[in-house]
Amino acid sequence: MDQPSIERARNILLRDLDPDFVEKIAVELGWQYDGLYEELANDSAQLDHSREEEFNRRRADCAKRAIARACQQHGIPFEERRLACNGQYKLLAKIGRVILIQEPILTLDDHPAVADYKIELSDVHGFVRQLELDLGDQPHRIRDWSGCVLAVLLHGAAGPRFSRQDKALGRAMLAIPDAAYSHWTTRLDLQTIAMFGRVLPNEADRDIEIAQEDHVRVTPKRRNDKAEFG
Repeated sequence: MDQPSIERARNILLRDLDPDFVEKIAVELGWQYDGLYEELANDSAQLDHSREEEFNRRRADCAKRAIARACQQHGIPFEERRLACNGQYKLLAKIGRVILIQEPILTLDDHPAVADYKIELSDVHGFVRQLELDLGDQPHRIRDWSGCVLAVLLHGAAGPRFSRQDKALGRAMLAIPDAAYSHWTTRLDLQTIAMFGRVLPNEADRDIEIAQEDHVRVTPKRRNDKAEFG
């Protein structure tokens, strides 16, 4: 992807995403992480290492629920589509010209987790070929995917140990992959978009690939409150 294409994709991402929608995802994702920790912490049949494994296995579902609830609140179309290659269902949302999926990460240095369907998603025509819709002719079906940009919600826990502090939401950003889904061309902090909207504060903050400490966590308070990033 050349620089003009990267700029165009980034501008579409900022222009088409409602900051309130982005904030809802961040808040809900923090609650989902906390709820998953609480569920596993109360399971006396598991030890911490197995709780940690289970947490890592299920945190993708946290992001799916966060996206779905944000879409429901803001009237944004979303659906589950079945992959023709393996029959798995993936949640996709369409916000203007942005196709949104999710991907768990461990650190900010993680490269994209390559999969055939993600490479196909980077090309709208390949995307249409790769995905099958098994939901019938439903009224909420997303019919037009043309001219869209793929954005990936990246998310991870604050630390490695199985504790409430470490299993809080620590990283949340939106990333745009290259066409081969081999690296991120742009990564933008979720809370920065929620706070500043379509105009980021300055050029130095526009890409999260600048040096950023990996010690951020989201602490849920009450459901009506905004997430607390610290």
